[in-house]
Amino acid sequence: MTNLTDVADLTGKMGAAEMKAGLDLSIFGEKLSGQSGILDLMNDIGEAVALRPDLLALGGGNPAAIPEMQALWRKSAAEFFADGAAFDKALVCYDAPQGDPAFLDAFARLFAERFGLPITSKNVAVVSGAQLGAFGLLNLLAGRTRDGRRRKILIPASPEYVGYADMGVEPDLFVACPAKITFPNPDNPQIFKYVVDFDAVERAVSENDVAAILVSRPTNPSGNVLRREELERLDALAVRIGAWLIVDSAYGGPFPGIVEDERELDSVFWGRRTILTFSLSKIGLPGLRTGFVVASEEIVERLAAITAIVGLANGSLGQRIAKPFFESGEILRASREIVRPYYSRRRAAAVALLFDELRRVGVDGRLHASEGAFFLWLWTPALTSGSKTLYRNLKERGVLAIPGDEFFYGLDESAKIGDGEGERDPIFEAHRRQMLRISFSGAESVVERGFRIIAETLAETVDADARRSR
Repeated sequence: MTNLTDVADLTGKMGAAEMKAGLDLSIFGEKLSGQSGILDLMNDIGEAVALRPDLLALGGGNPAAIPEMQALWRKSAAEFFADGAAFDKALVCYDAPQGDPAFLDAFARLFAERFGLPITSKNVAVVSGAQLGAFGLLNLLAGRTRDGRRRKILIPASPEYVGYADMGVEPDLFVACPAKITFPNPDNPQIFKYVVDFDAVERAVSENDVAAILVSRPTNPSGNVLRREELERLDALAVRIGAWLIVDSAYGGPFPGIVEDERELDSVFWGRRTILTFSLSKIGLPGLRTGFVVASEEIVERLAAITAIVGLANGSLGQRIAKPFFESGEILRASREIVRPYYSRRRAAAVALLFDELRRVGVDGRLHASEGAFFLWLWTPALTSGSKTLYRNLKERGVLAIPGDEFFYGLDESAKIGDGEGERDPIFEAHRRQMLRISFSGAESVVERGFRIIAETLAETVDADARRSR
């Protein structure tokens, strides 16, 4: 009879090859547990927090700890914890898979009364973070169907959030269209902006069976806010082809409100085939992993069924702590009066600082118009060795920023945007390998030191590229 000591001895004698050979993965297992851009990002964030406290973390999506918001959350949490019966119930009882009914009612009433959305609690689902909600939605709508079709998720303006890229249970879930690069102010060539290339979008829908059109707004990584007319055209397209328009508002209005245009807080886009996703993360509660999906009743029911299978129910604390904010509308006031002004000030300072540092070292850098979120999306046309080289050089110097390559997924099947059929735009092809995402949400001293090192490292990398090309 084999005892535990025998097992330990045997395991100790097994080499790495034998251990690896024993793990015979499914296609699903290989797909979701393999290498991915979002895994690299989260590992880097974890390393910065736990293993290298000296690393200047300008890479992740962690929000700032805004003192006024933290005080509001602490007050709400203290009131909840002081209610012994409510606290005990939240800890020892599961919610329904769709979410706490009282919270769902508060959320739906707020959106119906303030923004005129024709919804009830049956149109709202709580999810364990918007990331998990997106995973459920994308795989619910796209992939292989019973009649043999392979339905796709369309990215209408690449680059797009890296966290979506590997969500598909099946391979090749995404088809993407390169955004048009425009310069909104002819007198300032250092600021560019992405817009939807609707000719490319029409080609993509004619060549693919599109189940849903997916946008983040503001867009992670670029901070781009698609114009209302772009959303309206995408919604009309979704209606025409029988698809859905998914709008990820993790950074946008009406909460958390990390947008430059204050008018974005006054209304919520709702079309005939719209699905909206929201999160408590960027308003200061990323650790509670609480997100929301607003959709048709049938989609909400399906998402709740997915929650029941993969997780039984969602966490209760985020809903309980945030519920008073939705009941009173405080979530909207705080977004408008605290969160938006805070990031607007930080954004203006970050843009000015980065351009100052780039001028100091003599590097020609361009920024996407920072219309929302808390990233700067830096384009360096002279960076011929690519953003991954720059990323490695920065990490060696103690700065963590995110190379842009991973945000340009899904393009292989659809990037027919040159003058000749099937040709690619050479400017866009170079552009996608010259981008760096930089966060300005951290401590101001970290941002200042990090921007200085980024500029100096960029200058060294560009100089090395120039020497190699001679």
